[in-house]
Amino acid sequence: MEKVPAHVTVLTRETIAQSPAFTLPELLRQQVGFTSLDTVGFAGQQAQFSLRGYADKAGALILLDGVRVNDAGSGFFLWNSMPLAAIERIEVVRGGASTIYGEGAAAGVINIITKEAASQPLAGSVGASVGNLGFYQGSFALSGRTNAVSYVVTGSRNEWAGWRDGANYRGWNLLAKPSVETPAGRFTFGYQFHDDYSENPDLLTPAQFAANPRQRGATQFTFEQELHRGWIDYHQTFEAAWTVSAKVFATKDNGYGTGFANVTTVQPGYGGTVQVDWKTEPWRRANTLTFGGEAVRQEFTQSSAFGTTVHDSSTLGFFAQDTLELLPKLTLAAGVRFDHRSTFLNVPFAFPVFTGGKENNVWSPKGSLNWEFAEKSSAWVSVSQAYRLPSANDVVSADARFASNPSLVPVNARTIEFGVRSQRHKLLGGSLAYYHSWVEDDIFSDPATFGNNNADAIRQGVELTLNSQPAKWVELDFSAAWSDAHFTSGAYAGQQQVLVPDWQLTGGVNFRPATGWLWRVETVYVTGQRRFNDLPNTLSQNTYTVVNTKLSYQWKNLTTYAAVNNLLDRLHEQFPTYNTFVTALRHNPAPGISFQMGVTATF
Repeated sequence: MEKVPAHVTVLTRETIAQSPAFTLPELLRQQVGFTSLDTVGFAGQQAQFSLRGYADKAGALILLDGVRVNDAGSGFFLWNSMPLAAIERIEVVRGGASTIYGEGAAAGVINIITKEAASQPLAGSVGASVGNLGFYQGSFALSGRTNAVSYVVTGSRNEWAGWRDGANYRGWNLLAKPSVETPAGRFTFGYQFHDDYSENPDLLTPAQFAANPRQRGATQFTFEQELHRGWIDYHQTFEAAWTVSAKVFATKDNGYGTGFANVTTVQPGYGGTVQVDWKTEPWRRANTLTFGGEAVRQEFTQSSAFGTTVHDSSTLGFFAQDTLELLPKLTLAAGVRFDHRSTFLNVPFAFPVFTGGKENNVWSPKGSLNWEFAEKSSAWVSVSQAYRLPSANDVVSADARFASNPSLVPVNARTIEFGVRSQRHKLLGGSLAYYHSWVEDDIFSDPATFGNNNADAIRQGVELTLNSQPAKWVELDFSAAWSDAHFTSGAYAGQQQVLVPDWQLTGGVNFRPATGWLWRVETVYVTGQRRFNDLPNTLSQNTYTVVNTKLSYQWKNLTTYAAVNNLLDRLHEQFPTYNTFVTALRHNPAPGISFQMGVTATF
């Protein structure tokens, strides 16, 4: 990690197992700068998140085994489609990363890597969990390796009744990943299936919130989602100098929702990527040239009683980056990417009505220096330009209450970042990073127009992480993130962006009192969060603290655990909002205290 010129966090399988988190957003909210914006709890629907000043709209690219999985409509991710038990590790790369990964990576990249095959012919696990709020879960995993063939199969079924009335959730997940080594290279075939039913009990008025925060609001929303995703991955190294990686993928994602209107969403997609790494030693200095291309087709059709909107896009990108060792332990990297997107839009009923095509050409250069000044210690500086192209929900809507905006242009974020990190000593390690982004044509929800508009903005912040192991039986971690995201042009110039907290603090302690026992306690504190639609900033800011804990015991092939989220049962909101239609506060109460206990057997 000390070789990467960016602020990177890697969550291993061990870290995930230690966490009291029930879902991916709950796991990630303990990471510096990541704030969950869940409106229902338990990662229902596509829970939003804030990272490096992007919150109202998606700013980070999410990958699953290298495949783009951001929703074509919202730009966020169906979190519950990937259970924690099916994950090998998670890599969070903060900062502009469009040079290699393409558009949508202005805030960074979250790369989720699924479980890897065991080294023996057959290994597996079976688990069962129960809890309050009608929770239960069953899961299994099988994997193995024989000669040139390996495989991984995982599956789960879970259900919550929800903390609020009308917040039920049911979900199925299946992941299959066979792989074969051949003289021509390694081929991995992946398939993911997800099916869920979820409910959203709507916003509460201040009177309802004060009387009973667990009750339903005015409208009951329901959502059904069925997802199929498949991919083929190829990897081969030729004579220790050339490495070729290629991938083709296809997705079928259908959704159906009820509430103000019945809405059907169909968003198939397919594409492919190829990347080549060429290692040489000019002037006896290590050098790696990386180049490749990506082609993606994403279709989005949303139908309701008001009509049918369409947002179909085809994106073609090419990239190249060179990484050269200037001096021992000093590395320079420079690269550029070009993306061309053609989009067809059909907005038959919203204002303004629009049918036609749009073309976008974007360049994403980046340069960086990384200095490894000591063992497991490095400092870096980078300058980058990253883009986010308008998503379907930015431009069109199947809900006639909201305006369309086909004139939106891509978000252009120019960022400078520098930082330092060290893991040389167990007694104290950590990282410190500062970033400053000049953002042109930032896309935001405009409460004055009931649609989305462009305006310039500044995003800057400081991220601090600390970790310590003063004794074999105790481990400590702490993080602090300060963020400033404000508009610099337009009607809201000088105003802070909504949902982005001024401060996010996290802390955790792992105790190992005896062999096989682990007790973790962790907390997250968020303050200075503006309500959604609070432009200009006139309303009170949101602040909350959540404490979670987990106790686990491992004996031979059995692991048991008990976990509690929101241990202090604090009433709080992760997605505070203001209703512009009725010009009044509205509330999205997050779940109160919830607990789970379970057992897993491995073989």
